[in-house]
Amino acid sequence: MKIIWAITGAGHLLKESIDVLEKISKKHEITLITSKAGKEVLQLYGYNNKIKKILENPHHHYITDEQQQYSYPLSGKLTHEKYDLIIISPTTANTTAKIVHGIADTLITNVAAQSGKGQIPQIIVPVDQKEGLITTQLPPYIDKTKCKQCDTCTANNKCPQKIIQPPLIDTTKCNSCLNCENTCSYNAIITRKKIQLYIRKIDAENTKKLEKIENTTTLLHPEEIIKKIEEMN
Repeated sequence: MKIIWAITGAGHLLKESIDVLEKISKKHEITLITSKAGKEVLQLYGYNNKIKKILENPHHHYITDEQQQYSYPLSGKLTHEKYDLIIISPTTANTTAKIVHGIADTLITNVAAQSGKGQIPQIIVPVDQKEGLITTQLPPYIDKTKCKQCDTCTANNKCPQKIIQPPLIDTTKCNSCLNCENTCSYNAIITRKKIQLYIRKIDAENTKKLEKIENTTTLLHPEEIIKKIEEMN
C-alpha cells in the first residue's frame, strides 16, 4: 500500500505511533509528513534516529510543513495521484478541531481535507479522546529548585550535544538520549517523569465529531492501525 503518515505536535501516543510506523514501513510505501510542532516533538522526545532509520528505505519519503509553503502541493496531488491510505497519528486537539470545522491552513489539515475529495480512506488517532485525566510522559528537564548551577555540570559532561546549561536544557536540540540520567549529585535532572493532563469537554466533543466525517475512521490507539490495514488488504 501507498500510505501517507502524518505526525502532529503531540507527545502523548507519540512513542506508540512511531512503533507502529516502524512496523508497517517494512511492508508498505510511506510518505511521512510533519507539522512544525510535530517535527519539534520528534526531536524533543528522541525519535529522530528512528525516523532516519525508517527513511533509509528509498521507497519512503519525508515532507515537512515548511517545505510545502502555503500552496501545499502534496495535498493537491491527492486528487490525481494514487494513495491507498492516510494516517494522522498522534493527532493534537488543535488539528482535530481544525479538521472537524473544515479548516485547512496547514499541510496536515490540507491533506485531511483533500482526502475526502480524493475519496481516500483516512485513519485518525486523536490524543484527546474522553473528558477527564490522562497520564503522559515529559521529556527531560531541570528542576530549578534542586539545581545548584555548579561551575562544572556533570550532566552536561555526559551530554553528547553539550546542551545542558543549568538551570536550563536547550530543548530545541535535546534528543532524549538520557545520557544525563542519574548524573546530577543533586538529582536536578528529571527524566521519565509522568504527569496527568485534563482533557477538556470541548476537545473530547470534537473527537466524537471526527466519526461523522466521510472516509474517516477514528481509533483509540495506534496499535489498532495494524489490524485496519490488514482488513483493507
